[in-house]
Amino acid sequence: MQLFSYKMTHDTGFAPNPFGWTLTLATCKPMMRRAKHVGQWIAGFTSMALTGDRVGEERLIYLMRVGEKRHLRDYFNDPRFQDKIPDMQLSGPVPKAGDNIYRPLVTGACEFSHFEQLKNPNHWADSGPSVFDLKRDISGQYVLVADTFYYFGAHAISIPAECRPWLPKGQSAHGRLTPPEQALRFIQYIKDCYQPGRHSNPTNWPEDEVLTRTPCGERRCGSS
Repeated sequence: MQLFSYKMTHDTGFAPNPFGWTLTLATCKPMMRRAKHVGQWIAGFTSMALTGDRVGEERLIYLMRVGEKRHLRDYFNDPRFQDKIPDMQLSGPVPKAGDNIYRPLVTGACEFSHFEQLKNPNHWADSGPSVFDLKRDISGQYVLVADTFYYFGAHAISIPAECRPWLPKGQSAHGRLTPPEQALRFIQYIKDCYQPGRHSNPTNWPEDEVLTRTPCGERRCGSS
């Protein structure tokens, strides 16, 4: 079992995107998206920049097991992910938070010039598409699709010291690898205490948006 943990500086429902039928990581973290494989686990934690949590006090925002790895050019037209194409005309933040923002312009698209960046509230410049974000996102090439996930967002949870995975002190392109026995202890703790699914809205979310949960996003044991 391999678990890679990293600290998040943003949690807007975009990277990862916990909406639709499963959680996806399609933008940001380009090296992680290129290197990670089916069956590996990824955990995203809070940071000083995001929530003010100091080193050693970071809380879990999400945990996913990679169930599928799709190329960005295939992700855009996949019928399973059409609701992740952002629609700026619809009301509410969920339709706008979609991470399916790169439309392939040619067959076999792989270079940044082969994609069109759709308008979105996260990777978009004041004057139009963000070339910096486009190049960085496309360099990752792939979308990681979860077959199991736990998303806590604004209600990020503290992990008991005996179950806590290894985290980098700062930002990490690939995430920090936790030894297998400790990784298993951490993942089993989450499985025992929580149902898979979305337990909260993202950290950076409109205050007047009603908190909703997926039907399976429920707590099983005592609070953390």
